[in-house]
Amino acid sequence: MSNGVKALRVLKFGSSVLVRPELYRRAAEEVRAEVASGCRVVAVVSAMGETTDRLLAAARAVTDAPDDALLAALLGTGEEASVALLAVALDATGVSVSAFTRTTVPVRTRGPLQDADPVDVDTDRILSVLESVEVVVFPGFVGVDAAGTPSLLGRGGSDLSALFLGHALGAAEIRLVKDVDGIFPGDPRRKAEAGPFAYLSWEGARRIAGSVVQEKALAFAARHGLGFRVAAPGGRGTWVGTIPETSRVSATRAG
Repeated sequence: MSNGVKALRVLKFGSSVLVRPELYRRAAEEVRAEVASGCRVVAVVSAMGETTDRLLAAARAVTDAPDDALLAALLGTGEEASVALLAVALDATGVSVSAFTRTTVPVRTRGPLQDADPVDVDTDRILSVLESVEVVVFPGFVGVDAAGTPSLLGRGGSDLSALFLGHALGAAEIRLVKDVDGIFPGDPRRKAEAGPFAYLSWEGARRIAGSVVQEKALAFAARHGLGFRVAAPGGRGTWVGTIPETSRVSATRAG
């Protein structure tokens, strides 16, 4: 890792694991464990629980056709609040932390404001901050276009935020922390006896992951040969990417 930063891990915490304020403490413990192992961490967060849906409903109660840029700015406040909550939780555990916002270190995007693609971020600034703190907390889902207009990465876009940042920063590991421990052959809530896949190719994950991982994020990872893990807090989950030779036989049914 350049700029004197130790091994870097990107952990993304979605709305499904940040359902209530007290669950930010569990997320903070997950991050603190990585710090204790000698890593620096970029923690990417979604809005808490159903915040995005509530904000969207509020906007549509005001008008049937909210302006794309104004709507993106409104929905992004959920991620900004989530960044602050996780930073508070991390500080309470004794971890040194810096909270980023869409304006302090923006992800630059192009394309439709409600379904944009990330294209650039100031990696030098992030790495420089990580020389003096252990964790940076970053808002997922949001960005700004070339004109500085607020944009969104599509529904589930925090997955794409994490993969984009991990790729840009050359992270040693990218982990999407979900409410299920990996990617399963079926709904784990209905088929409790079916365990998660240990490994999946990007195409295998695209075929069966459904709503577990954003499809745009999977396409980005495949395009860049970027491996990542999908896991519950404290879990091992599923590795998505190049399948190790020793595991190819067991993974052929999905990958």
